[in-house]
Amino acid sequence: MGSVEISKYTKRDLKNLLADERFWIQPQLPITKRRVISQVSNPRSDDEDMILITAFNNGQLVAYIGILPDLLRSEWQAPVKFGWLTTWWADKESGHRARAAAAVILFAAMKKYSNRIAISNFSADARRVIDATKRFQEFARFDLSYFIMALPPSWRVSSRLTRWVAAAKNRMIFSRKLQGSGLNVRTIDSFNEVSESLIKTWAVADPLARDSLDWHWILQFPWVSASAEDEAIQERYEFSVFAKDFRQIPMLVTRYSAIIAFLFLTLRDGRLCLKHAYYDPADIADVVTALQVAITDINPWLFVSADTTLNTALRRDSRFYLATRSKSSVAYAAKAFPLSVGSRPQFGIGDTIFT
Repeated sequence: MGSVEISKYTKRDLKNLLADERFWIQPQLPITKRRVISQVSNPRSDDEDMILITAFNNGQLVAYIGILPDLLRSEWQAPVKFGWLTTWWADKESGHRARAAAAVILFAAMKKYSNRIAISNFSADARRVIDATKRFQEFARFDLSYFIMALPPSWRVSSRLTRWVAAAKNRMIFSRKLQGSGLNVRTIDSFNEVSESLIKTWAVADPLARDSLDWHWILQFPWVSASAEDEAIQERYEFSVFAKDFRQIPMLVTRYSAIIAFLFLTLRDGRLCLKHAYYDPADIADVVTALQVAITDINPWLFVSADTTLNTALRRDSRFYLATRSKSSVAYAAKAFPLSVGSRPQFGIGDTIFT
């Protein structure tokens, strides 16, 4: 590609990259230290897995692509390595040369992973380009429900007031239901043998299911934080690294001390999103009650969920929210890669779980 220089970084290369001061003083970063540390700690990747590809033109970064190695598991065959595209960027000011470089590195990533590439989320612009390649197809669709609990933060005082009123009202209504059912919902910071065993049992039909080792990694190395360092880095990085408030919230729901559900949520600037929910559908009423109490305690202005069973049950009690909205989200995989999310897809697939 003429004067365009393509560089490829494996997991082993990233380990050395952390000490490369010249790399981190670039005016535009293709990856953050937070993501590097997380990628290096990925229990599903090997040292030779490709994670980052960059393109420079005359010393200027014009395109890059990030990949998260993962495993597709099946009880009938050995795990299959594949990659999630986590970032794909081209410098708009560099015009055709940057777009051409972005196409080159996309196909380089597909070749490296033998066309076993998937994408869990992307911008409208990226989707148009990916559709134009005719190499990808939809493999999962998520019907997102947005439960508006209060006015958004842009309403300032009114937002804080409506959140206080919503929390007070819901606490009065739903906390009593929780106590009367022998239910308890609590945040956890580690997994014991009982919780690990139950999560594994619930996830048995999920080809993308994560085990306790994966959950420890996810909790320890998120890709977003509220630190001042990441706030400064955000000015040089096109994708998510900073939020004024960011928390990962893993929860267990118990009934008379027996675990009946595992929930994984993320809170980002007042938006609470359910990423994973493992439970027996027979327990849906109790799980919904516990979830309502958990949401009340966290007190977001917005709750987002792609679990259609939970969403249907939540909508039935209009006292819980101000209004609802719906929106679909899709995930893509290369046509040559028969990826599946199972019968009960979880929204937190790929890199979505980290942000």
